[in-house]
Amino acid sequence: MNRKITALLIGAAAMLSLAACGEKEESSARPINIEKGTAAAVTTQAPTNAAGEAETQPATFHERHDYEDGVLVGRWSGDEADIVLQENGKVSAEFDISEVMMLSKDGSFMLSGETNPPVQYDGSTMTVFANAEDGGEAVEFLKLSRIGDPDPDSFDGLYDIATEEFKQKLAGIIVGDDTADFDVKLRIRYGKFIVCLPEFCDYTQNGDEFSLALEGSGDGSLIDGLGDSTFVLDGDNVTFYTDEGISEQFEKKE
Repeated sequence: MNRKITALLIGAAAMLSLAACGEKEESSARPINIEKGTAAAVTTQAPTNAAGEAETQPATFHERHDYEDGVLVGRWSGDEADIVLQENGKVSAEFDISEVMMLSKDGSFMLSGETNPPVQYDGSTMTVFANAEDGGEAVEFLKLSRIGDPDPDSFDGLYDIATEEFKQKLAGIIVGDDTADFDVKLRIRYGKFIVCLPEFCDYTQNGDEFSLALEGSGDGSLIDGLGDSTFVLDGDNVTFYTDEGISEQFEKKE
């Protein structure tokens, strides 16, 4: 899940940058591979209903467990994302996209490894610029509005995204729907750009079965690796399995 989302976010940033310069470029996500060392699938006889038809059951790639409700509440850290599963059934998430977007110590904006002009920042509003393709004057790429008290001495903090096109693109990528409309923020931490999704969807847990869905929607495909899965807890580690055997692994942080 996290690698795919990060790859798509990278593509979105590059696409918006080129669009501002009069060009567009498509990008593709890297495939998610089954983690090494995952258990082989356990073959079981699918139960049948009264009509003798096989009932749909989650695929099993591990020994099944009947976990108590609430065992997943807390913050979990993955390779490229943190997820927070809350007691109220909401999910928050953070995706580190500093692989493509970050600030250098002097405030220069780094986009896909290319150095762009320093940001303009007055402690409350940050305007980010990208180089023009024709070598002309840099173009505005992104505008952010700091949440909380102004701080002209530090870029670090949580920001609202004032550039609606960029905000909508991020929301659409997360759920695979260009019409998606939910809260997306950006956090800057030590120059890194982190996409923040506060309480952006609901989750349910029943034993070792786990699912995600946007409020008011039955779509569980917004995050491929967790949308409809089973999981195994091993101390402070959890592994999620889809019906195709794809796994996502996280470590408990709090």
